[in-house]
Amino acid sequence: MTQVDNKKIAKNTLYMYLRMLVTMVVSLYTTRIVFHALGVDNYGIYNVVGSIIVFFSFINTGLTTATRRYITAELAEGTPESQQNMFNLSVWAHILISVIILVLAETVGLWAVNSLLNIPEDRMFAANVVYQLSVFSAILNVMLSPFTAAITAHERMSIYAYLSIMDVVLKLAVAYIVMITPGDKLIIYAICIFFVGFVNVLINRLFCYRCFPMCKYKRPHNRALLKEMFGYMGWSLGGQGMVVLSNQGVTMLINMFFTVAANAAMGVSNQITHIVQGFASNFQVAFHPQIIKLYVSKNFSELNKLINRCSRVSSYLVLIFLIPICFQVSNFLTLWLGDYPQYSVEFCVLTLLAVYVDATAAPLWMMLSADKNIKKYQIVISIIYSLTFFGAWIALKAGFPPYSVIIVRVLVLMIGVLARLFLLKEKVDTFSIANWIKDVPLRSLVVVSIPILSCFAIKHIQIDISVLELIIKSGLAFVITCVSIFVIGLDKNERKMIMSKIPVIKNRIV
Repeated sequence: MTQVDNKKIAKNTLYMYLRMLVTMVVSLYTTRIVFHALGVDNYGIYNVVGSIIVFFSFINTGLTTATRRYITAELAEGTPESQQNMFNLSVWAHILISVIILVLAETVGLWAVNSLLNIPEDRMFAANVVYQLSVFSAILNVMLSPFTAAITAHERMSIYAYLSIMDVVLKLAVAYIVMITPGDKLIIYAICIFFVGFVNVLINRLFCYRCFPMCKYKRPHNRALLKEMFGYMGWSLGGQGMVVLSNQGVTMLINMFFTVAANAAMGVSNQITHIVQGFASNFQVAFHPQIIKLYVSKNFSELNKLINRCSRVSSYLVLIFLIPICFQVSNFLTLWLGDYPQYSVEFCVLTLLAVYVDATAAPLWMMLSADKNIKKYQIVISIIYSLTFFGAWIALKAGFPPYSVIIVRVLVLMIGVLARLFLLKEKVDTFSIANWIKDVPLRSLVVVSIPILSCFAIKHIQIDISVLELIIKSGLAFVITCVSIFVIGLDKNERKMIMSKIPVIKNRIV
């Protein structure tokens, strides 16, 4: 029976945080350069045009979820031959999805860009060029998915980290190219981003072909298995489609009710929240294969412990950044971007809150997606997530400000968490909803109360230099949050494990 490999999870998490540390610093600097190079309107156009592509890319997201589930399960209980067949089936499935996305993008999507979006007339040509390049970038991402799934299923997080670092370094180079190259900055940026996507696919494929026997090409067989994968994907698409509708659909709503400047504000907040979300998702990537393997082997006792622990730690990883950023968000945006778009502060704070709620639910949906039968789960989640789009439309129609759409999203995410808890209880009878609520959200409320109260006291400290104010006040909030998590948020065994690792880390540094 499969057991939880805590050592492997810890090792993989360290690799993922090395990745996150580098990507965070580089991404923040890259965004600053790109924002100033493109300007508010061009930056907003790039974000809203890209949202059209994501509408169609959700088809690939459903297949990616299926691919990860089936490849990881096959590694846990299959033979080398069945593993190779599974991988090649997934490659053919992604080729088919690429064709579907291309057809939809060049028909419905192209019409939406030219007919629905609120884009200045003199920028329509550039918007169409960006759109076409974004379509082919999306196709490249589709073809990358089976190889990324193979890397994470083998739990080779060091390689995953290095490849991600390479990606952000290339994007930093793109930012400098855009800054120094004369011409239409928006078009130049889109061309360079497409080139980065091409390089990513090429290197990922070469690594997988070289290191994993299952990735060698062989004509696949067992069409029944392919049909099963598409059945899984079909139900997964419902939930994924509603996620896209709640994110990119809301982006389009803001554009229809306001201007591209409001989209730029949302784009700025997304850059920050994606980085914070990355800290939680890096940890989640490290334990996701373990959840699938424990569920497939029916080791529910270990699975329940892992779900509670991972939900709790995921929420903490968001809190240690949510509190310091929200405390100094206006100061941070000023130093980062200078004159930032209106509503950026509100978007940042509310979107970070949404990330926190979503992070606590990640282990729940991972476990529910580990089962082959996801029909009921996806129907329920699809209905719940659809409320985001319709709720946002009602809020904007009623005259509320653009950031009201994120308030709607937070409320819907909370409902989604409750639904997942009850659905998980149906799948695993030994899972305790009461224990999860006590161990995750209620404990987090106690943890977060101390740094929030401390922030009110720190707020009255007068510091004339804005950079020092940001460093000192955010630093104090960060330290207090970490101490609160360590003392209150972790149990005795977790604290003991962390303390035991400190001498090892010191010795390695020395």
